[in-house]
Amino acid sequence: NSCTLSEFTASLDFLFEAAPPLANYLYSQRPYRDWKHVIEVATTAVLSNKVFTREETASILSAHPRLGAAVTTLSPSSATEQRVTGAASDAEAREIARSLDRINAEYEAKFGFRLVEFVNGRSRKDLLPVLDARLRDGDADTERVTGLTHMMLIAQDRLLKAE
Repeated sequence: NSCTLSEFTASLDFLFEAAPPLANYLYSQRPYRDWKHVIEVATTAVLSNKVFTREETASILSAHPRLGAAVTTLSPSSATEQRVTGAASDAEAREIARSLDRINAEYEAKFGFRLVEFVNGRSRKDLLPVLDARLRDGDADTERVTGLTHMMLIAQDRLLKAE
């Protein structure tokens, strides 16, 4: 509660890769009782459709790394959550990576923001049909809410694991 904005933003990293609109808003809402309270305020704000513009929401979602991104580009939390599992061979792992790259690119082109999914221990292989369905069947408004909801689920899970 007594941090500078930059210190506060850096402290949010273990919960979410906070884009400036979210970090600035959360900073303006201090004081907080605890990290759970921060997540509650963030959840209410991002899902209310009253705090952030569509562009800011896209920025918030796009602060998250792409599913299947190179480990060297991920935050420590994201690297742990996205560790590669579920491929039977190197060839299958490469095919899964290509599929994730395709889904990410098509999703971002279609909706204008990054695909955020709470992985929750599922392998990349198990995620492919879920992500394909979101790409195929989703509309921008539904996907915005779904992505933001998953972003908050990720934050809750990270907090739970840190306790």
